[in-house]
This record gives sequence, structure tokens and C-alpha cells, in this order.
Amino acid sequence: MRFVSPHALWLLLSVPAAVIAYGVYFGVRRRRLARLGDEALVARMTAGVSMGRKLVRAALMVAALALTALALARPQFPGTSRPAKQRGLDLVVALDFSRSMLATDIYPSRLERSKRELGELLGTLAADRVGVVAFAGETLTYPPTTDYDAVKLFWLDLHPWDMPVGGTAIGRAIRASLDQLVALRQTSGANATRGQAILLLTDGEDTDSEPLDAADEASKLGVKIFTVGVGSRSGELIPEYDQQGKVTGYVKDGEGKYVTSRLGESTLVEIARRTGGEVFYADSKRFGVEDVAHALAGLKRTENEGRPVPQYDEMFQPLLFAVLLALCAEVVIGERRRRGPAVRT
Repeated sequence: MRFVSPHALWLLLSVPAAVIAYGVYFGVRRRRLARLGDEALVARMTAGVSMGRKLVRAALMVAALALTALALARPQFPGTSRPAKQRGLDLVVALDFSRSMLATDIYPSRLERSKRELGELLGTLAADRVGVVAFAGETLTYPPTTDYDAVKLFWLDLHPWDMPVGGTAIGRAIRASLDQLVALRQTSGANATRGQAILLLTDGEDTDSEPLDAADEASKLGVKIFTVGVGSRSGELIPEYDQQGKVTGYVKDGEGKYVTSRLGESTLVEIARRTGGEVFYADSKRFGVEDVAHALAGLKRTENEGRPVPQYDEMFQPLLFAVLLALCAEVVIGERRRRGPAVRT
């Protein structure tokens, strides 16, 4: 159950106030009657008035007050859920989880900042189906869904040391993303022409996964790839962490020299060019989702069944009917006792 206007529940505070007021009223009435004179005489004078009826009428008024407060709060009970018809597109977010994304040239790190910005981006979407491909040397996937909270939970506690293989395989990430989008096309039926895109966030340093060939495959399928280059062009050291999350040093190569990670811009530019997408940059001075959201807004959206939306049944009508019955009963019930048949002597 939920309340549409929960602030109206504050009116329930008037119920105990009414009970106290009636208690004070009956107490004052009893003391005043006691001051009139002889107790037996007063009892004979008030014998026609029923104290029980007075209490019943007071209880009916208090009940009507409480029911009115509840009715104003508009209680609703969940009914049957129905899938809502919404317009959206298919989007797969490919997020780089290689160790180079731990570089801190973007605060607090390339990876953590990317997660935050993606969370902001999801807040601008409505009915788009979003899947995730987390990649390093291999990929971990989360199927497309409109449950954005579940999408955030997938990458929230995921870190480079959770990936099965190290490295940066951008080509594998693109192909894994295409697998999700092709599967959606096969199940979409009439909506197979809806817009589909891949949002690739990486520092662009691919090792050996042939990302440009994967981009050509995406182009043949009509899938646009929007790339976000994360990191600086000058290069940054890659920190190493212990189990407590503290920096213990920086990554070195086989010769003992420090390894620096710099933005592989040319690869990202070529991927976007071959697929008709756009290139965006994320560095210490700029990292906003407005441009990405604007680019995605230009893609074709078709109607699909979104998440089931629960339907709620209004319950204020029965409450108002109960208020009406209580008030009518309060009026009908008199304070006088019923007299029995007269007996002639």
C-alpha cells in the first residue's frame, strides 16, 4: 500500500486530540452535575439521558475524523502490473577495466570517474535498453535491460583485479557488444530497425584484438560506435594497490622502468569514423555527459514494451463512504433512552 498524499496523514494527530477533548468534556459535565445538589435527585433528573449513547456518538465522530484523514492521504493498493509502451533504442556500454584505467590523471581515477559519469548518463535515459561489456584482456557482459539500477550494480564493485585476463582488448569488447545487439534484433521483430549504438569508454591502448576490423563489422551492421577517450595525452603512471586499497607503488616493465599510460587517440578516432559515430574526450578539465546524451538523442527510437508498471487501485472512495455512514449514524442515534410501554394503574 502507498499514499499519494502522505502529508495528509498529519491530520491523524487530531484523533487523539479529539479523544482528549471528549474526555475533558465528559469530566466537566460530571463535575457540574455533582455540584447541582442531591445525587439521587440529579440521577432522577438525568435518567432519560443515556451516557452510553453519548459515548457511541463521540466514538463515531472520532472514527469519522480518522477516516477523513486517511481518505485525504489517498491510500492505494497495488493491482496488476502492465508493461508500459515506451520509445527507446539499444545501447551497449563497453567500459575498460584494464589496469591502465587506474591512472589518476582524472580524479579520483580514470575508472571511477567513468563509472560516475555513466551513472549520470543513465539518469538522462528513459526507455532505452542498456547492456554492459566490461573488458580488459577478456570480457564480462551484462544483458541489455531497462533496469538501470541493476546496470549500476554490475559495475559498481567491479575492478581491474576482478577481470580474468589483463590487457586492453578493444576489438573483443566491440564484438561482445555486437553479439548483444544482434541478439536484440532477432527478438525485436518489427522493431528491428530501432537505433543501436555502442558507447566505448577506454584509454585507447589496445594490445592485439584488431579493433578496427571489429569497427568494420559494426559498420556493416549499421551500429554506430561513440568513443570516449579517457585520460591525458601526456601519459600517467599506473598505480598498484594492496588488498586494503592503498597505493603500494607503480607498475614497472620487465626492465624495471615505470610504465606510463597515455590516450590512444588515433584508434578511437578511426573507430568512430568508420561507424559514423563521434569522438568525445575525458580529461581533468572536462568530463560531462551532455554531449554524449545529445548524440544519442539523434538516434532512431521505436516503441517497445518497457518495464512492467504497477497499477494501483484507489481506496479513498470506500473510506469516504464509511465517513458518511458514521456521520449519519451519529445524527440518527439520540441521547435519550428508549421508553418502554406505558402501564396503566
